Amino acid sequence: MENVKKAAVVGAGMIGISMCALLTGNGVETFLYTRSRQKERKEQYDQILAGLVEDGLLEEEQKEICASYLHITSSYEELEEVDIAFECVAENLETKREVFANLRTFCPGLLVAVSTSSAISSRELAVASGMEDKVLVAHPFYPPHLIPCVEVVPNAYTSAQSLEILKDFLENLNREVVVIKKDAPGFIANRLQYAMLREAIHIVEQGIAEPRDVDRVLKYSFAPRYTAIGIFEHFDNCGLDLARDISDYLYPDLCSTGEAQSYVREKCDNGHYGVKSGQGTYFWNDRDVEDLKERVKAPYLKCFSWNIPEKFCEMQEERN
Repeated sequence: MENVKKAAVVGAGMIGISMCALLTGNGVETFLYTRSRQKERKEQYDQILAGLVEDGLLEEEQKEICASYLHITSSYEELEEVDIAFECVAENLETKREVFANLRTFCPGLLVAVSTSSAISSRELAVASGMEDKVLVAHPFYPPHLIPCVEVVPNAYTSAQSLEILKDFLENLNREVVVIKKDAPGFIANRLQYAMLREAIHIVEQGIAEPRDVDRVLKYSFAPRYTAIGIFEHFDNCGLDLARDISDYLYPDLCSTGEAQSYVREKCDNGHYGVKSGQGTYFWNDRDVEDLKERVKAPYLKCFSWNIPEKFCEMQEERN
């Protein structure tokens, strides 16, 4: 990471805090910009590192060393020396435009400005930024400090240098970097995920199976397979002639709706949003939520791979 010594994270939501853990856990001096609640944000960051200690992935001393690389600020002036910035604010173009304007003003040496957007076009973001050649999307998956895949989405304005710097930087963080060839809504992962969700809901609405049985089939049939091989590898193994014949037979019966189905709309109309409201497809009590959190992270613990710094951040030592 010769080109990148200091990084900024703008936005202290779940993605922003997790990105700070990833960066500092790899010895990158990181400045978290948040307008308010700095103490609360630091506590959330500390909870991530404490969880990694509990899972046996960090030692207590390593946790303290990693934390020394984080600086929390409400002043863009303190971001003056950063080389790379990750925008992690709400999915609103005007809000992001404001962030890029401040980065353009206060970070004269900025090499790359990265949006973690999962929805807004990379090209649209670049046009709104005023520094088109430096802006592109790097879409992580929550929590990015554990999940290795990052979808990188350049656009027509992205310079080859900016793309290469970002790609090298993320690979040095031991991320699985996938460069998207064409800027399309949902990139790769969400297109796949929502195609599966659409069909899962269709199965329930058609009375073919209950949600719990759809989940059971997913967890105990093909889902474990795709942690080891990819879908194209699988169908090469099965034979594309078989895939052709089943596709011709099955596709006409699959869901092709172009909007959210009534199953989801009705639940939202009743305030049944899922875990955050206590009820969605399932009912959620505190014990079930804690169990879900453990199951969510469990597959990714084996992917944990940080270049954990061996000494405290020099700047932090000077401040102390």
